[in-house]
Amino acid sequence: MKKTILVASLFAMASGSALAADSSITLKWEHKLLDGRTDRPKFEFGHRMDNGFKFGFEQAWQYDRSQKEIDSGFAPEQYELTFKTDYRFRWGDKNEYQAGPLLDYQVKETAETIRFGAFYGYQFSRDFSAKVRVRYSQNIDRMSLGKDYRNDYNKEMRYDLWLTYRWNDFTFVWDAIFLQKLSQDASGSDHVYDNNDTFAMENEFSAEYRLPNARSHAFYGKFKLKQELLKNSVLNGDYAENYGKRDNAIEFGYKYRF
Repeated sequence: MKKTILVASLFAMASGSALAADSSITLKWEHKLLDGRTDRPKFEFGHRMDNGFKFGFEQAWQYDRSQKEIDSGFAPEQYELTFKTDYRFRWGDKNEYQAGPLLDYQVKETAETIRFGAFYGYQFSRDFSAKVRVRYSQNIDRMSLGKDYRNDYNKEMRYDLWLTYRWNDFTFVWDAIFLQKLSQDASGSDHVYDNNDTFAMENEFSAEYRLPNARSHAFYGKFKLKQELLKNSVLNGDYAENYGKRDNAIEFGYKYRF
């Protein structure tokens, strides 16, 4: 995994220096509000070429403060690494239309996942735009982790609707997310989300501020409205007090465009 991250970093830096068009680097920090113990620092790089092709990656680590530092160590653990690609085709008198396919590859500690789909967007005005995305994801490999080994492969659909409004140096985004499980476990029972159902709805609200005299720099904040925790494993587990509550999160970040 460390070699993979190193190769991705070198590839990103080399690509940024060799290709013209649009690149960005984003530093993120996510904090889960319900337990107050989980933080995920993230690093993301993306580059869109002049022909519309985009590639990049996002690396996420995780601090789990429910474990003693003397046992888990002071450094965050590896959480996930995602390689992202898409192609954007734009048309219209003002390039107000956009559409294209996407393909991602994700590695976690216990699974490898491939994701693919398509998106469509429309710019209604200078300040307001909308975008929809349909994405299918499926585990392509499961990795043994002692007693936690699972041989069932997760399959799901995700539908996103982004509404974006720009006001002066601010950008506000609402992402409405609809999720659907398509797979079963080894016993034939349907996979379910945290709400104990095969369907789920989530929302994310974000605000970004670009420095007026340094447009390459921006800061943002995001609130993630998650599902209610309704699984029996929560009710009968060590954190039964969280049953029926939402596992919400906040995220803050800095973005540099070049």
